[in-house]
Amino acid sequence: MGGTTLPGEAFLRANVPGFALIDPEEPVKLPLEARDFGMYVGFLAVWAYLTVIGRGRAKGMPPAPILVTLILFVGVMGFDGVNAFAFDLHKNVPMIPYLYEPRLQLRLATGLLTGIAFAGILTPVVNFSLWRVDDNRPIIDNWKRVLVALAICAVLYIANESRLGILLYPLAIVTSASVPILVGLINAVFLVSVFRKEGLADTLFDALNPFAAGVFFALIELGVLSAMRYAVLGTTILP
Repeated sequence: MGGTTLPGEAFLRANVPGFALIDPEEPVKLPLEARDFGMYVGFLAVWAYLTVIGRGRAKGMPPAPILVTLILFVGVMGFDGVNAFAFDLHKNVPMIPYLYEPRLQLRLATGLLTGIAFAGILTPVVNFSLWRVDDNRPIIDNWKRVLVALAICAVLYIANESRLGILLYPLAIVTSASVPILVGLINAVFLVSVFRKEGLADTLFDALNPFAAGVFFALIELGVLSAMRYAVLGTTILP
């Protein structure tokens, strides 16, 4: 993201102190590639939406038709990923077929769909593990919620594809935070299960300890994975 695309952007960069720092003239990459951005930021945005509408502690899975749709969202991303892998292999082994040339726009779109699925499937598991309250309502109870989630992800898609430099820092900060948050939530589920502390949180303060522990281990896990990747690939940029 970056460059001069908005009317008056060059003038502001030249005349407003500090504007060039928050709106770089040279394009800069976001911390995550398109598919990962979709999964993690999509999850975080839809999770925030579900919390705002009062379903932040709901423990019920979506109704069967919606649940199947969410699983199909993940399947679509998996299909696109397999095709992309086959395309990469095709470059060296021409006999390996692929259906279409991968595109970043498809990676982003399918990642966002999976982010919605994570919010609808993972969040009830987290809520069941953390909260004492018996809120057994479905986390996503009707198609209207699905459509709103799709609209939220459409906004994220447009923001990412706009390449507007003014959005670089807000998106970069949210993107960087979304990874340890999602991984930390998964870790928190495992931790409360291992220590048999399920369903003990009544307030956000009560949930802070398992969540903070989950994020702590997430940072360690991500650091180890990063070190392993560097040891194997160095600074090589994967396709």
